[in-house]
Amino acid sequence: MKKILMSAVVLTVFALSMMLFQISCQKGAIADIPQVTSIHGLWIGTYTDNANASLGKQYFSLIIKPDGTMIADTKGAGQQHLAPGTWTLKADTLTCTYTCVYGIASNVGVTEVAVAVVDKTGGLHGTWKNSPDPTGSGTITLAKVN
Repeated sequence: MKKILMSAVVLTVFALSMMLFQISCQKGAIADIPQVTSIHGLWIGTYTDNANASLGKQYFSLIIKPDGTMIADTKGAGQQHLAPGTWTLKADTLTCTYTCVYGIASNVGVTEVAVAVVDKTGGLHGTWKNSPDPTGSGTITLAKVN
């Protein structure tokens, strides 16, 4: 009788352990989104400009540095624009604030804010907007290069 009781206890503990293991290994919706191992590095993609939709997708890249600084490098209307700034990452949302220092004269001095989230492919997608004026906004899509 003691052996049967002991076997039942061991079997119950084993079964409970297996159930806990299976539950802990299940993935939910958040776990299905690939984790970016590091936000630091070069991200290349495109941007659109809501006010100039006829331009289509234009070149857009971010250099994200570990010290909290970044550089946006864009090309629109045939002109390169460079804009250094800062970034923060909260959960899966990247926020960059940068000011144009090189490019078309009317864009120099303009500050933009870009907010992007990690998508299911491990890329970034989101929006940008000028802050405060001149008004301007659009979308961004980026993939990590390195």
